[in-house]
Amino acid sequence: MTNSTRFVKAKVDKYIQLYSKFGKNEGTTYDKVLEVVILNGGGGYSTSSPPTITFSPHPPGSSNINATAIANVSVVNGPISSITITNPGSGYTTAPTITVTLPGGGGAILKAFINIQKRRVFEWDLENAIEINENALIQVVDRVYTNTSTNSVYTMRLLDISTQSVVNTTDKSGIPNQPSFNQGKVIDIGYGIKTTPNDIKLEIQPQTINKIVISVDEGISKNNGINGDIEFYISLKIVEKEPSVIEFGSLNNINTSQI
Repeated sequence: MTNSTRFVKAKVDKYIQLYSKFGKNEGTTYDKVLEVVILNGGGGYSTSSPPTITFSPHPPGSSNINATAIANVSVVNGPISSITITNPGSGYTTAPTITVTLPGGGGAILKAFINIQKRRVFEWDLENAIEINENALIQVVDRVYTNTSTNSVYTMRLLDISTQSVVNTTDKSGIPNQPSFNQGKVIDIGYGIKTTPNDIKLEIQPQTINKIVISVDEGISKNNGINGDIEFYISLKIVEKEPSVIEFGSLNNINTSQI
């Protein structure tokens, strides 16, 4: 009788390290006037007829909206005390300049700041495709943000990978035109500084993974990007499940699954 040996290649966990600067996205979207700072309030302005302020306009024919604001003067013949933005405008690629128009007074210097919003979808191509022959689990095992707000929650959603782990729900809030919470599968959610381990594991079906596409949003249900020029690092882990073996015995059928 000849003995034979069968060698089985064990499944090895795969880690995918993702860095925002290496991901493909369409860059930064500059949009609205977020704040107007008074560098010098000047003096001699009227409280009843405060000066008019105007922002440098968009080019003629542009579909973008010009910002508008009102200067407030709280002391007779005093300086500009505050600015009220009445319309933040849209489509700015650089911060507009501000002109202060009399009557009365002078010397006021104002500066506009616009919000910076990163596009939320990032895409990384894999140098070597990952073949999933059986079911597998994918999860974020580590992530780090820099330049983030300590009070903001950041949500990562996995796109373009098939999974049946998440059961979607219908929107019964009655709020019109709100973004779909089910766009992509939430794979990580929490504050910028991670204080608890991530236990979200998604089962993925047999497929070939050539790229990773993840959306990152500031907030829970919003889909409008990230405020500020942040960077982030994500480490994804893929654990493949071994094929299931069904053993037929004299008493009962025994289903043994090796993970």
